[in-house]
Amino acid sequence: MVFAKKIATNDQRFTGRATHIFTAGEKGLEHQHSIPIDDTIVLCNGCNENLYREPTEDEPEPTYGYLIYLDKRSLKADQPYDIYCEDCRKRYFPKSEVI
Repeated sequence: MVFAKKIATNDQRFTGRATHIFTAGEKGLEHQHSIPIDDTIVLCNGCNENLYREPTEDEPEPTYGYLIYLDKRSLKADQPYDIYCEDCRKRYFPKSEVI
């Protein structure tokens, strides 16, 4: 069973992120480089669109995406596979249970 959890793109889990790059050599990991990810970038894993939109006076509500969990164990451990927009969730995970 696949589970989908609706989440606001301004949720705390999307703040302070970084991509880490490691190089390996004879002695194992020798170098790490960290590239920060802007808090306003939350990409759908299906269509690669940025789901984040700054709230405005006309549209104060945050935008949402769906965290996909591939089984109950990952749901319980809060280890999502990735985030998808609603259209891509329906396309790639049509039988997902929205929780």
